Amino acid sequence: MYAWQQIQKTIEIIEQHLDENLDIEFLSSEAALSPFYYQKLFKKLVKLSVMDYIKGRRLAIALEDLKTTNKKIINVALDHGFNSHENFTKCFKEAFHITPENYRKNPSAMNIITKPQ
Repeated sequence: MYAWQQIQKTIEIIEQHLDENLDIEFLSSEAALSPFYYQKLFKKLVKLSVMDYIKGRRLAIALEDLKTTNKKIINVALDHGFNSHENFTKCFKEAFHITPENYRKNPSAMNIITKPQ
């Protein structure tokens, strides 16, 4: 199996388990690669670190929830793998330069991380 196929395999795993705790050891073992080489290869192919990719995908899905549901922000955060409202708000603001509360009041197009093919 080619190395890019191993990375694609773990991207599928990540997508299926975004709301769960994912770590490098688990993902690298699924790819049958050392954690060091897995992270290096992932970054080379996806152009993001593994954890930045996971965080970005979680934020992209949370963004849609904020726009289309009336869930409390803490529930959106917890549903998408963030451990607290504060952590979610910090990550959201770093990524989109707006708080989740302000986005919900005035949703606009955002540059999100999509699943690579």
